Amino acid sequence: MSKNFESTLQEHETLNKLITEKDLNTFTKFPTKNNFSSEFIDWLSPKYQEAFLEIYNTHLGTKKEAKVVKLINSTWFCNAETTENIVEFLLPRLEATNVLSQELAKKIDGNKDLEVILKVSGALVNNVLTYVNKAIFEKDHPKIQEKKNEIVDNCLAVCDELKRYKASSEIEFSMFNGILDRMRSIKMNETQQLKYNSFLKKSQSSSNKYVIITVIIVIIALIRLIAGFAN
Repeated sequence: MSKNFESTLQEHETLNKLITEKDLNTFTKFPTKNNFSSEFIDWLSPKYQEAFLEIYNTHLGTKKEAKVVKLINSTWFCNAETTENIVEFLLPRLEATNVLSQELAKKIDGNKDLEVILKVSGALVNNVLTYVNKAIFEKDHPKIQEKKNEIVDNCLAVCDELKRYKASSEIEFSMFNGILDRMRSIKMNETQQLKYNSFLKKSQSSSNKYVIITVIIVIIALIRLIAGFAN
């Protein structure tokens, strides 16, 4: 039976490379999981977990971290038991991220200091809303979704503090938009999405008003300049 499974694995080049060489690239296309029997998946599961952990530990935080993002985003070729093992492996990362996002939300609460705003916004984008974390967010598992929702709530709390700034406050407004942009692809619950959409609307409205005011100022300056020449 094992030989039959090995033959099946060898028929699928990308999956075989993942399992035997513990490697993949960002353009890898895996076969559909439904193509395989549950018996084959059970046989493959421990091998898949070993490959998953090695790729994650080898490339996380390196120039090849995109491999980790691709791996997490792809179908997990394992049974329920191994899925739980992988989720438990990833949870400490989400728990640490949640603690950090809580600290950042508290730090910026009511704080108008530009240095604090820059540090909080930068940490949120670079250490909380990372591409690896966003890939984990997409996995439909209750433990992951619970942590994801807490993290997203904290990110929205930071945005709620930054929404007070208009486009004329260029640095703060840029930080606000940077966070919104990084959150754009995250699937949120209904309450979160409504709040996020209100921030987007606020951002666009402020940008439009700033452009209009700038245009008016330029026109007034031109009129004064023309009038000066006329006199």
